[in-house]
Amino acid sequence: MHDTHGLLEAADRRYSTIIMKRLDDDEISQLINSHRLAFHYEMKSFCMFPSELSVPVEYIRQMTDELILLEQGQVDKTYETIRVLRQGVIHPKQVLTRIENFVDDHEGWSDLCHVYLQKLVSETLGIEMVLYKEKLNIKPPGGSGFAPHLDTPSLRIAFGDEGPQTFCTVMVAIDDMTVCNGCLRVCTGDWNEDNHVLTMDPEIDLGNPDGAGRVGAIPIDVVDTIVYESVECKGGSIIVFNGFVPHRSAANASSFPRRAVFLTFNPKCEGDFHKRYYEKMNNMRLLWRESESVKVASQKQQQYDEDARAELQAMSTIPK
Repeated sequence: MHDTHGLLEAADRRYSTIIMKRLDDDEISQLINSHRLAFHYEMKSFCMFPSELSVPVEYIRQMTDELILLEQGQVDKTYETIRVLRQGVIHPKQVLTRIENFVDDHEGWSDLCHVYLQKLVSETLGIEMVLYKEKLNIKPPGGSGFAPHLDTPSLRIAFGDEGPQTFCTVMVAIDDMTVCNGCLRVCTGDWNEDNHVLTMDPEIDLGNPDGAGRVGAIPIDVVDTIVYESVECKGGSIIVFNGFVPHRSAANASSFPRRAVFLTFNPKCEGDFHKRYYEKMNNMRLLWRESESVKVASQKQQQYDEDARAELQAMSTIPK
């Protein structure tokens, strides 16, 4: 574990910096114990850290702005086409909705995730945790929500039995999260490997790591039996929930983006897979794109051959 005492510069040296003052390790432990976070996590599989441990909102918003400004090749960025109403006419607009694989390339994010948040989650769960993957969700005005699901089934896909089996998610709100802007919604409870809601195995496009459907999706008839709580909180707030907690969110009906970072951690004793995870995902995506290129070329050739045969057949019917 790194020492979390004192002052630490927040951002990459290429950018202007903000100083984040942190409590020392003993103060962190005292707060976690006094708020009985370990007990709440064990009973509900979910807990919210007290405001004294929140990330300063100006700190995390600056680092988020820095990620957005990075060239796409330096981080993994995902765009979504949304419909925007302008002067009574609906127009399609492509907007940035997700950034991944950025922690190790940015000093501030690396320190926040590998040191500070790792300390909080390890102290709360009573076991040393390491970062598995990260994503920064940018839900724009009109941006869609996500369907009810569990995280663990999809997180096990990359490495199967050879990778981590136990996961938790740490969410840090960047903007205030409200019902209007599509905040996270969770169903708390004593969720675990032996006690979790039914999930379905979707039809996945074979070989495509981002294929249709989601491993861990909850069937509609089960969704209707689950009661969700809205997690409304201020920017900088930190929550943690385990990989079997059902969760979802609605669309952003506000006029401003709703941004939050979601970090997956696993016990260090199950291995440190952070770098290997992104290497594997990138290789899988590369192989998929190559196979798709071959498929498209084959389809074009097949269409060309069919057109040529049709033309020859048509010509053969012309009287000589």
